[in-house]
Amino acid sequence: MSVPVISSTISNSSRSRTGSAVDKSQASPLRLILSSDFGVLQVWEFVGPRAVVIGRGPSSSLRLPDTPEHQTISGYHCVIELSRNRAYLRDLGSLNGTFLNGHLVSRREEDRLQGVAVSGFGVKLADGDVVTLAGSFSFRIGLVEDSLYDQGGQSVTMVEVATACPACGRRHDPVPLSKYADVLCQECRPNPLASLKLLKAGLNRRIRTLESLKGLRVTRTLGRGSTSAVFLAERKDTKMQMALKVMSPAISENEWARKSFLREVAIGRALKHKNVTKLYSFGYYGGAYFYLMEYCSGGNSEEERLAAGGVLSAEEALGIILPILDGLNYIHTVKLAATRQEADMAPESRGLVHRDLKPTNIFLGGPDGTVPKIADIGVGKLYNSTDSYSNTRTGSVAGSPATMPRQQVLNFKRAGPEVDIWAAAATLYKLLTGDYPRDFPDEEDPWKVVLNRAPVPILKRGKRIPVHLALAIDEALIDNPAIKFQSALDLKKRLIEAAHRDGLLKEVPAP
Repeated sequence: MSVPVISSTISNSSRSRTGSAVDKSQASPLRLILSSDFGVLQVWEFVGPRAVVIGRGPSSSLRLPDTPEHQTISGYHCVIELSRNRAYLRDLGSLNGTFLNGHLVSRREEDRLQGVAVSGFGVKLADGDVVTLAGSFSFRIGLVEDSLYDQGGQSVTMVEVATACPACGRRHDPVPLSKYADVLCQECRPNPLASLKLLKAGLNRRIRTLESLKGLRVTRTLGRGSTSAVFLAERKDTKMQMALKVMSPAISENEWARKSFLREVAIGRALKHKNVTKLYSFGYYGGAYFYLMEYCSGGNSEEERLAAGGVLSAEEALGIILPILDGLNYIHTVKLAATRQEADMAPESRGLVHRDLKPTNIFLGGPDGTVPKIADIGVGKLYNSTDSYSNTRTGSVAGSPATMPRQQVLNFKRAGPEVDIWAAAATLYKLLTGDYPRDFPDEEDPWKVVLNRAPVPILKRGKRIPVHLALAIDEALIDNPAIKFQSALDLKKRLIEAAHRDGLLKEVPAP
């Protein structure tokens, strides 16, 4: 069977899809973000104009590890030519080929020394495209206007904005200049609801980065946090429901918050497991960032507990936590195909640590709203055995002290998978008792409580907990001097054994 080949497009074309000329001197530079569809990897970022060479060669811009699974990838396999406003993919004469969205771009014949691709030709890339090298390694393309970052001294095209705020209608006085035709007034900038109206204004202007919002209808607010809000949205044609997370311009002006949001997008796109929420697409306009993710109709596990009268039965709580441990095992062990080319990173890495697992971050989704899913990976970090990359500013601690072990407070930046396992046990404790493992008096600093107070044995909470399950939970919550369970599957096995001895399970499911 012949492989479908994509027709080449001249990469140095100066015309848009509609044929109108593009003024390159006025175009905002693009930032290229690469993430793997087959495992989380450290985000690669490149700003145009430049050529991003990908392969195993020592001079590659993005150098893949020289490991057995990458032997089919050439030393200099392909290049992404990043101009100020477009990106093109070109094969560099690889033996096993470069593919875009499943279609062959190019490869050399086995009896030829040079590739068939000609310099100056390539295939135009779009945000969300998937590139596969030799059938063995894939990554997803992300394209963001670099003017949003205000970095590198790049010139930015300024335009005169509409005279009225798109959210409240208040007139701008004086009329400011901006990178966008629509700007929220100062009173509306912190408000995520106002950001929705800003995005709608951009959608009416047919802004390319908002295409995934076409045909969506926002029905209600699902929740608000310190930096963003989540809304329920529905496709008008298919009635498919999704969650829309929006970060307002007042927050996105903070460089760290903005990069954290984009990193959460890159990681969310890469994670693919039935017990982890899916992320579909993202975009931005006027300083408001958003992404669309899976909507979990069953709510979160805290809402499930409250709806049940304050506590769940042992069977119900285990029905949530055991699948969550499968999801944790996935994010803790998912292979990092490569890392960014910096001295503080090892050549290869593995896994992600959530660092903020708690009842409100465990959702119930799937067709019937009963499948437990891990959500909100924004505080998460990559890790490996020798080095780590944290998305946390030096000296800061993020997360929830109620489900945090001592080790996470003492060394938050380099916390390992065991802190998530402890948090899973703390969440199970909460679902069964309505209380967290530690008591937090109002007059005491919560971080000092975590460091100085031991968890209360679960049977002292006065609830009817099966004895062997209670012993297993207390064992999992020991965090001084160390956390006992270092693997999510080890804790799952221990809980299953306890539940079996308590007669909660007729058969012991495979861990």
